Amino acid sequence: MNRMPYLFTCPHCHTRTEVEDEFSGQSGECVVCGREITLPNFAPGAVARPSGGVRIGKRRRSAAWVAAAVVMLLLVGASIIAVARVGGSTAQKLRQGRERIASIKNLETIAQALNAYAADHGAYPPPAIKSRTGKPLLSWRVMILPYLGEEELYDQFNLNAAWDSDQNQMITYQAMPSVYRHPNSQPWATDTAYHLVTGAGTLFPKTGPLGPKQVVDGATKTILLVESQGSSSWTEPIDLDIVASGGRINSVTGNDFGGVTEGGVCVVTVDGRGHFLPESTAAMTVNALVTPRGGEPLPDDVLD
Repeated sequence: MNRMPYLFTCPHCHTRTEVEDEFSGQSGECVVCGREITLPNFAPGAVARPSGGVRIGKRRRSAAWVAAAVVMLLLVGASIIAVARVGGSTAQKLRQGRERIASIKNLETIAQALNAYAADHGAYPPPAIKSRTGKPLLSWRVMILPYLGEEELYDQFNLNAAWDSDQNQMITYQAMPSVYRHPNSQPWATDTAYHLVTGAGTLFPKTGPLGPKQVVDGATKTILLVESQGSSSWTEPIDLDIVASGGRINSVTGNDFGGVTEGGVCVVTVDGRGHFLPESTAAMTVNALVTPRGGEPLPDDVLD
């Protein structure tokens, strides 16, 4: 004899489930909210789709299989939710991995331009194009545009005016090279996450920038360019100060390395290779990596 399934909705928590007509009029507990419920006398033809869980059979043993079936449904549902959560976590990790790779590619492209500039001029560009009185006007990012294949864009800038002058600011908003935009950024953003590390003992001290040939500690263990959350327009002459950063990665100060990539910071060394430094890296190690001639002992795999 075929039994007819009916749809019942718990009046307390509104969970719905499919039950067969032989349990019409029985009482039990809702498996979701645990409150007492009584099934109605189902009308013929009230067929429904399964959609929830009710445990029937507190008063009749013959209904125990319903409780088991409902528990099984709930367990399957919980498993599906768990799989969905694991899948979501995996998807998030894949996304973060792609963003990390994309950021490292940006850094390597910029480093290639910086090294090409240094090959022509004997040293890296100064962090800022300055006025005759020493006022910082435009970032080094403008200075290396020809080495990024952006000669026409470079020619549009007024190198004798500040980055936020009317002419220069209009160009800033209209034509930002994609290589300066972090993969986490919005496509219309003009802020950049890629900065030099400046200050005493770095490649960019106040006395003037050094060049690759002046790197004593090795091109593979000296950082040239880093990610930093210090918000700045790509043409604004602002970079990461080694003293203010303290060698920290992803701290809450906003003046340190990282802050834009989950779990650490993407960097590129003088040899043009990109790396990822986890946020657990000791500040002493970070500081040693940005000094080109500090002589600090570093393990060979520090940047692997």
